[in-house]
Amino acid sequence: MATKIENSIGQLGNMDQIRELMFGPQIRKFEEELSKLQENMNVVAKELSQKVILLEKKLTAEHASNVQLLEQKIKTVSNALQDESIELKEQLVRQERKANNALDDVQKVFESQVDAMKRENIQNKEELHNELKEIETSIIKLLKEQVENLEGAKVSKDNLSSMFFDLAMKVKDTTIAENFDMMIEESIPKEEEKSK
Repeated sequence: MATKIENSIGQLGNMDQIRELMFGPQIRKFEEELSKLQENMNVVAKELSQKVILLEKKLTAEHASNVQLLEQKIKTVSNALQDESIELKEQLVRQERKANNALDDVQKVFESQVDAMKRENIQNKEELHNELKEIETSIIKLLKEQVENLEGAKVSKDNLSSMFFDLAMKVKDTTIAENFDMMIEESIPKEEEKSK
């Protein structure tokens, strides 16, 4: 049994020698090529790693630049919107001031017109009051004259009532001043006729 194992081991040793003789140069050549491939792969992997690092740096720089540009654009747009908002607010304030000024002007004009109307009303009242005083004075004067004329001559009740009726009709149809003028004109000839 021991001899069989030794023979097997011897055969295995022979097999290694045979293998070495047959495939040794090819195996070494493959190992050399494999070693070169490994080195080339390491070089390529190193180059790729460096390229990836450079690409990452480049992309990071571009990203940072883009972010910065975007932030600047956002800031510019924000500032522009803020400026526009401020301008709109100022325009609204100006429009409100204009509207208030216009309303103030209208109110002043209205108040001045009301004041003018009040003054005109007061003036008209004074003029009417003066006119009424003048009319009252004229009536009193006319009545005094009529009374004086009546004292000198007897007048019947019919004539007296007719005279007052004529006076009332004339006052009704025309202005008081015109009535008094007409009454004075008409009463003078009648009195002259009566005295005759």
